[in-house]
Amino acid sequence: MSRETTPAERLGRTANLLIFLGLLYSLLHLISWIAPGLLSYQDYGVPGLGMALGVMGLGYGIRYGSRVCLYIALGTFTILSLWSLVVYVSAGTFAFLVRYVLSTWAFVRLCRAVSIMQSLRHSNVYPLPMSRYGEIFWRRWRQRNL
Repeated sequence: MSRETTPAERLGRTANLLIFLGLLYSLLHLISWIAPGLLSYQDYGVPGLGMALGVMGLGYGIRYGSRVCLYIALGTFTILSLWSLVVYVSAGTFAFLVRYVLSTWAFVRLCRAVSIMQSLRHSNVYPLPMSRYGEIFWRRWRQRNL
């Protein structure tokens, strides 16, 4: 027996996908630093680790209802998909094919999430409820900046 998911759950799953991809890419970068001969792919470095951690941060931002994070992630995965496709076509390695498939999957999910985020923002519903500490911080920040 399956139940239909709510828009907030679908947006939360998209955010979880970005968090997973960020963790996966971070793990690959850390493995390449710990055991350099284990991975034959040479494009792992500090910028790539920064990108992986940024993707994970964008996932958490989307999870807490940030439209800015959603649009930045959409742009990031547009660029990643195109870059992976170009490098795959020119180099033909399996690693870039996997990156292309994962980036395109995330891109499609993010495109679907844009309309979901807009409807959730209009109804004032967030994918993940704010914790009480986050609520205190958010209230103080709004009082200072308004």
